[in-house]
Amino acid sequence: MWMQICRARVELAQGLTKMNAKTLICIGSIIFYGCFAGSLAADSSDADSENPRPLVFVITGESNSGGNGDNSAASPKERELRACVQIMNLTSGKFGFENMQLGVNNLRDHFRMTEFHYANWHGFENELANSVEANTFPGHKQVYLIKTGHGGSRIAEWEQEHPSGYWKKFIQRINAGKRQLPENHQWVVWFSLGINDAIAKTPVDQWKKGLGAHLKRMKKQLPGAIIVMTQFQSMRNYPEIDTALAEIAAREANVFVVDSTGAALKNSNHWSYAGLKTVTQRMVKITRQAVNETRKGAAGVSKTGSK
Repeated sequence: MWMQICRARVELAQGLTKMNAKTLICIGSIIFYGCFAGSLAADSSDADSENPRPLVFVITGESNSGGNGDNSAASPKERELRACVQIMNLTSGKFGFENMQLGVNNLRDHFRMTEFHYANWHGFENELANSVEANTFPGHKQVYLIKTGHGGSRIAEWEQEHPSGYWKKFIQRINAGKRQLPENHQWVVWFSLGINDAIAKTPVDQWKKGLGAHLKRMKKQLPGAIIVMTQFQSMRNYPEIDTALAEIAAREANVFVVDSTGAALKNSNHWSYAGLKTVTQRMVKITRQAVNETRKGAAGVSKTGSK
């Protein structure tokens, strides 16, 4: 369309031969600027919303991946049924996707959590729904979500044959999703793990090696995945883990970290309702940038999320 407009403007300018040189120069500048600005606008629109690939979020890790946010702090709208997030039902036995609702299906089958937690707590999924409704991911009126985290988990417990069964559940849920998801979808993993290894005094080099192997397993199962990992600056107790996460992200393709400085806490190791919003908004920001760069086939995203 812009090429046609530019061509018409050029033809018009060529017909104005009786005008003086200054006038023609001005017209030429207007034509150039109009074509250039229009091209930029088209490129920006294309990058954000033309034929977007369906987004499939996988939230995994330790207890913060499940979430300690109080549903009682959520707004009435946030407690409503949210069709913008199609979450996997983890308890029906069919693993189908359905509209998400806090206290109903957002937190289920998460080790070390009880029926009380399932009814009253939430995690990153609340602000994810807010972001989708706010059109933060242009062209995506709906996203898919698979939650597969477990409270208290350490990196060794995510190994394939570990008796915890965490990886087997991960595979079960991912495979169920693959059978239902639209073609050409884009995987996005939001990953939060490291606190329990720090508490258990797992050697950092051993933890880094285990995390590298775990990322490799996830990438194999989720081709082309964008992986965003939370750091724990807001807890102020795990600087070695924060440094290790940044080092791993720096060397791994499509892996990023998000700084949690200033995110409000519910207790010493868990984000509150407000803190979860802060961290999620930072993950959303870097996820959107990475998704756009993936569409354009570029690699210009900062490996660390801004505060």
